[in-house]
Amino acid sequence: MKPNTRILNYVTLVQDGVLTLDDVPQDIAKEVTKWVRYLSGVTDNGMVKDDTPVPTVQNNTVDTKPLLPKVGD
Repeated sequence: MKPNTRILNYVTLVQDGVLTLDDVPQDIAKEVTKWVRYLSGVTDNGMVKDDTPVPTVQNNTVDTKPLLPKVGD
């Protein structure tokens, strides 16, 4: 749903630092908060569990040479 002009005006005032979200009228505070977060790029994934498997990196750098040369060969 698109925001109306009143909501956009308050969003602009909040983004410019003229008002805070506490100064916004209660009847539109929820919508203004939603649009401020949307336009600032905040994604609300705080409570969502990330099920994406993390790729594992295998280090197969096993060195077969001895660290020191054998004495007496």
